[in-house]
Amino acid sequence: MKQGSSLGRRLFVAFLIIAGLPALTGLWGWILLADVARNQDALIKKTLPAIIDVRGFTEESSKVVAAAPEFAAVTREADRKQRAASLLGQVDALHLRLERNRNHSNLPPYALSRTVLDMRDSIGVLDVLVQRRITALGEQRMRLAAGLEAAAELSEIADTLVANSEMSTAAGVTSLYDFALRPGAVEDQMQALDKLIEVDLFQLGLMFELRAHAAELGMILSRMAAAETPAALALAEQDLKRRTDIIARRIRTIEDPVRAAHAKELLATIAPDGDARGGDLASVTARLLGINTRIATVEAAVRAAAAQMDREAAALADEIHANAAASGGKANETIRFARQLTTLGAIVSLLVSLGVLWFYVRGNILRRLGGLASTMARLEGGDTRDPIIPRGTDEIARMEAAVEVFRRQAIENRRLEEERGRHLDELSHHRNQLEGLVRAQTEELRGEVAAHAEARRRAEAADRAKSEFLAMMSHDLRTPMNGVLGMLRGLGRDHLTPRQRSYLRAAEVSGHGLMAILNDILYLPLVESGRLIETVSTFSLSELVRDLSYLMSPNAQEKGLTFAIDLPPDLPPALRGDVAKLRQILFNLVANAVKFTEQGEVLLRITQGPEEGGKIPFTLSVSDTGKGISEWARERIFEIFEQENAATARQYGGTGLGLAICRRFAEVMGGKLSVQSTLGQGSVFTLNVGFASGDPADLPRDVPEPQLALRPLFVLVVEDHPINRMVVETYLEAGGHRWQVAETGEAAVEAAATQSFDVILMDVNLPGLSGTEATRRIRALSDRAGAQVPVIGISAHVHHAEITENLAAGMTEVLPKPLTPQQLHAALEKIAPQTGAQSAILQHLLDDVGRDRTITIARLFLDRLDAELGEIETARARGRLEQLSRAAHQLKGAAGNLDLSALAAALHGLETGARAENPDAIDRALTRLHAIVPPLRAELETALGWLETEVLSPAVP
Repeated sequence: MKQGSSLGRRLFVAFLIIAGLPALTGLWGWILLADVARNQDALIKKTLPAIIDVRGFTEESSKVVAAAPEFAAVTREADRKQRAASLLGQVDALHLRLERNRNHSNLPPYALSRTVLDMRDSIGVLDVLVQRRITALGEQRMRLAAGLEAAAELSEIADTLVANSEMSTAAGVTSLYDFALRPGAVEDQMQALDKLIEVDLFQLGLMFELRAHAAELGMILSRMAAAETPAALALAEQDLKRRTDIIARRIRTIEDPVRAAHAKELLATIAPDGDARGGDLASVTARLLGINTRIATVEAAVRAAAAQMDREAAALADEIHANAAASGGKANETIRFARQLTTLGAIVSLLVSLGVLWFYVRGNILRRLGGLASTMARLEGGDTRDPIIPRGTDEIARMEAAVEVFRRQAIENRRLEEERGRHLDELSHHRNQLEGLVRAQTEELRGEVAAHAEARRRAEAADRAKSEFLAMMSHDLRTPMNGVLGMLRGLGRDHLTPRQRSYLRAAEVSGHGLMAILNDILYLPLVESGRLIETVSTFSLSELVRDLSYLMSPNAQEKGLTFAIDLPPDLPPALRGDVAKLRQILFNLVANAVKFTEQGEVLLRITQGPEEGGKIPFTLSVSDTGKGISEWARERIFEIFEQENAATARQYGGTGLGLAICRRFAEVMGGKLSVQSTLGQGSVFTLNVGFASGDPADLPRDVPEPQLALRPLFVLVVEDHPINRMVVETYLEAGGHRWQVAETGEAAVEAAATQSFDVILMDVNLPGLSGTEATRRIRALSDRAGAQVPVIGISAHVHHAEITENLAAGMTEVLPKPLTPQQLHAALEKIAPQTGAQSAILQHLLDDVGRDRTITIARLFLDRLDAELGEIETARARGRLEQLSRAAHQLKGAAGNLDLSALAAALHGLETGARAENPDAIDRALTRLHAIVPPLRAELETALGWLETEVLSPAVP
C-alpha cells in the first residue's frame, strides 16, 4: 500500500503548493470585492430600473408619434378600432411607466404627466374625426358607385339611340334608291331626302352629342371624388353641371318615352338638384375635405405633445444618470485597489509554482517517464532485443514491468504472424481454384439467358403478329356482317305473318349477337393492352333480356333444359350504360351455362337496389345445374386462353376467351364479375354493376322514325363493296334522297371537284386511296363549296385513335359498321336542318319590317360584317381595349336587331372582357366568335337567297 501511494503523495504535495497560493490570493480579493458588490447591488436596484423606464418611455412615445399618421390615414372601421385601441394602450403604458418611476423614489415632473394626459385627449379627438371620415368615405364611395353605374347605363342608352339613328338613316338612304328606280316618284324622293336631312341626320347628330357627353360623366365623377382641394372640387362640379345641362336638353329630343324617362332618372342620380343636393357626391366630398383639415390640426397637436414629452423625459434621464455616475465612481476606486492586490498575489503564486514544477516534479517524475517513453518507442519500431529492468517500487516502476510483459508478447505475436502468412498462402491457392469453377458456371448461365431472351423475342413477335392479324381481319369480317344486317333491316315487315316476323326478329338478334362476338374477338388486342373504353348509351334492360331469350331459348330447348328469367317488377324502362359490353357478358354467361349443363335449368336473375350516387346498383346472376367448377380453377378460367382443364377443353371445346373478355368488360364498366360453384351441383356467375337512369325517349327504335321532315339531299356514296352499297342505297331511297356512287377514293375526289353534293358518305377502308386520304384531298380543293361539303365516314375500325385520325383529316362524323337507318338519319339530320328552319333566322325581322326591308338590312349587315370583324381583330392585335369594346358593342347592337342571339352573346362577352381588361376572357370570346361566324354567314346567305327568290321552304335537289 505504501509502495502504491509514494508517487501520489509527491504529486499531491506539489498540487497543494501550486493551487494553495492562488486560492489564498483569491480569498483576499473576494473579501475586498464583497463591499463593491453590495454597493453595486444597491445601484442596480435603485438607479437602473429608473433608467430602463425612462428609456422605454422615450421609445413608446416615439411609437405613438409614428403611429399617429397611420391612424389618421385609416379608411376602414375595423382598422380604426384596432389602431385607436393600440394608440390609447401605448399612452396608458406611458402613464404606468411614470407611476413605476414614482415607486423608485424618482418623482417625475408634473408637466410630463400633464403632457401625457393632453396627448391622450388629442388621440381621442383624432379617433372621433377618423370615424367621421370613414363614414364620409363610405358615403362618397356609395354615391360615386351609383353615379358611375348610372353614367354607364346612360352611355349604353346613348349607344342604342345612336345605333337606332344610324339604322334609320341607313334605311332612309336605302329608300332613296327605291324611289330612283321608279319613274314619276321625284316628289316622293324629295320628301324622303328632306326627311333624311332635317330629321334623321339632325337626330343622329343630337344622339352623337348625347353619347359624347354621357361618356365623359364617369370621368368627371371620378375627378370630383378624387379632389384634394375645394378649388378642384368646385371646378369638377362646374364641369358636371355644364355637361348635365346639355344632356338634359338632348334627352328631351328622345322620341322613345320609356328610354327618355329612364335617361332622366339616371341623370337625376348623377347630378341631383333642389332638395336632393344635400347628399350628393359634391357635398359629401366637401364635408370629407373639412374633416381632413381638422384631422391634420389634431395630428399636429399630437406631434407637439410628443415633442414636449421627449424634452421632459430627457431632463429626467439626465438627473438619473448623474446619480448613477456618482455611485459608480466609488465602486471604481474599490475595484482598482482589489485589482492591484490580486495582481501582486498572482505574480508570487506563479514564481512559487514554477519552482515546484522545475525542481520537484521534473526531477522525480518527468525524467523517468521520458525514459519509459523512449523504451516504448523502440518496441513500436520492432526492437525487442534489450530487456526492461524496473527501477524503484512506485507506479512508474510497475509501468516498466508491464512494458516488459508487452515486449515478450510482441516476440510471441511475431512468431504467430509468420505462421499466419503460411496459412494465407494456402487459402489463396484454394481461392484461385474456386474462381475458375465459378467462371465456367457463369459462362453456362449466360448461354441459358441468351436462349431465354431469344425465346421471349419470338413470343413477343408472335403476339404482335396475332394482334396485327386481328386488326386486318376487322374490316373483312365486319363487311359481310354489315350486308347481312342491312338486308335484314331492308326486309319489309308489313306483309309478314307473326311467325315470319318472329323468325326475322330472331335472325336480327342472332346477327347482332354474332357481330358482338366478332367485336370481342377483334378487340382482343385492346383487352390484352388494357385500352378498352366504356361507350355509354341509353338502353332497355328488359329489351336486352328479351333479345337474349330469343337467341338462347332454342339452344336450351334442344338440350331439354329450362331457360328461366327472373326480373324485378319495378325495373326502370331506360338505363344509361355500355349496352354492347353488357349484352356480350350476359350472352357468354348464358351460353356457357347451357353448354356445361346436361339436365336441369339455367336461370337468369336480376335484382336492383336503391339508387346511390346517381346510379342504380344491379346484381345480374346466371345459375345452372351443370358440372360445376373446381375450386383451384375458379380464378384460372378468367385468364386469356385458359379453361378448367384439358379434359374440359377436349369435351366442350372453346377458345378460353369468353370469361376473360367478360371480366375485362365488367371492370371497364365499373363492375365486378365473380363465380361461386360446387362440383356436381352447378355454378353461379354474378355481375355487380351500376347504371344511371335514362330517358325512355332516347331509346333506339326498331323501325326508323318518319323522315319526311328531312329535306331530300344529293349524296355521294363512296363504297367499294357492292352489298354495302346496296344497304346504303336502300336507306337513302327510304328517306327520299338522290345519290351518286363512287367505288374508289380517286373517283370520290374527282366527283367532289366537278359536282355539287349536299353530303358525302365515305367508306374509310377503300382499296388504293383510303377514305381518310380522300377526305384530306377534298378539303384541299380550290373550289370552296366542294372543299366544305360535309363528309360522314363509315368504318369498321371504331377505336378512339382511328376516329380521332379521321376527324382530324376533315370528316364531320364517323359512323360504325354495321350501319343502321337510325344512325344514318341522325347524321344526315345534323347536316340538313328541318323544313323551314333556314328562314327562321330572319323571321322576326321579316314580321316587323317586311320582306324588302329585311333583305336590305340583312344584306347591309353581311356587307359590313367582314369590315367590323377586321376592326375588332386590329384593335385586339394593337391592344386598344377601348376601341375593341366600342366595336364589339356596335356589332352586338346590329346582331341584336337581326335576332342573332348566339353572335350577340359572343360579342357581349368580348365587350365585357375588354372593359374589364381581361386578356383571357377576350381570347375566349374571340375563339367563340370565330366558331360562330362562318356557319352563321352561310345560314344568312341561304336565307337571303330564299327571300330574294320568294321561296320560304327548302328546295328539293
